[in-house]
Formats: sequence, C-alpha cells, structure tokens
Amino acid sequence: MELDWAEGQFFESSGLYLMCATHGAIYAPDTGKCVGGPCRGGRLRPVEVDERDMPDGRAVFWLPDADLRPAASTPPATTD
Repeated sequence: MELDWAEGQFFESSGLYLMCATHGAIYAPDTGKCVGGPCRGGRLRPVEVDERDMPDGRAVFWLPDADLRPAASTPPATTD
C-alpha cells in the first residue's frame, strides 16, 4: 500500500507527519509510529530499498525479505 497522495507527496498540511492516502492514518516520520487515525498505537514497517541511476532516470527498488514479498499479479484481460 502506498502512502503518497500524489507522486512524492507524503506529508500532511503541517509537514510534520506522514499521512496515508488510503485511510488517513498519521505517522511520526522518525519512528513510523501511528499517532492518529485507525491504526493508533501501530507503526509502519521498515522496508529496505535501493536507489539506482537508470538510463531513463533514477529508480527506487524495494528489497523483499522473508516477510515482505510482491503481491501476485493478475495478467490484464485480453479482448479478442
């Protein structure tokens, strides 16, 4: 689930907290702790990422681990 409201926009209007675009939860950016909304008391899970320069620009790749894997994708339906 992505947090950003628009590409690269994660913070609420004061700029102090991360805000989830899906359910409006508010998180402390330094700890990931949920400080408001439906998950109060929970926290974000850290995800290891790798940033790379690519021929068409910069890219960020998240690195799966034992608990975090890509969701299975469903191929798009074809119309014949």
